[in-house]
Amino acid sequence: MAQDSRLSPRLSRLKETLSTKHLSGTDENVQAVVAVLLQEETSSDLNILLIHRAERIDDPWSGQIGLPGGRVERSDPSARAALRREVSEEIGLDLDKDGDELGTLSLGSPMRRLEMKVQPWVYGLRHRREVRTGPEVQEAFWVSLARLPSLRTTTKIEIRGTRRSVEAFLVDGRVVWGFTHRVLEELLSVQDEN
Repeated sequence: MAQDSRLSPRLSRLKETLSTKHLSGTDENVQAVVAVLLQEETSSDLNILLIHRAERIDDPWSGQIGLPGGRVERSDPSARAALRREVSEEIGLDLDKDGDELGTLSLGSPMRRLEMKVQPWVYGLRHRREVRTGPEVQEAFWVSLARLPSLRTTTKIEIRGTRRSVEAFLVDGRVVWGFTHRVLEELLSVQDEN
């Protein structure tokens, strides 16, 4: 595969690795989407954007740490269109102008909604962009992928009224668990293949 001239060598290798995985679902079986947004920090490290969801009664993931994204609405022409809309609404980025699609990670389900199929799309951001959080997001922050393995932990979380031990990342006092944790673990695994 020829290197994409808009991408750094590191992001080009990640795109090539993801292209061999064929992990995406079809629009018919994708109910929600999340964006795995990467920016190059140094030639040897990438940062990923995480969000702290605002406290909202109508959001089952209210107050949690996650990835930008949300439900595919009936008015969305495709799951990709839903991703572009959600990223714009939540953090003010235009994926068509600000990023390059690198591929997808495995279609999965959050613990609280096992019937919901969520598609993670990986994007490399072309330039550092200011992130402007919308009303659904309390804060957005960047985390070094190289740092993530040292942040692995096990913690107690209440799931459907029961306290359970779950694997997580503890990022500056913030617990990253569940679906987001699984997406990050898969990303680390794919990155290790580079």
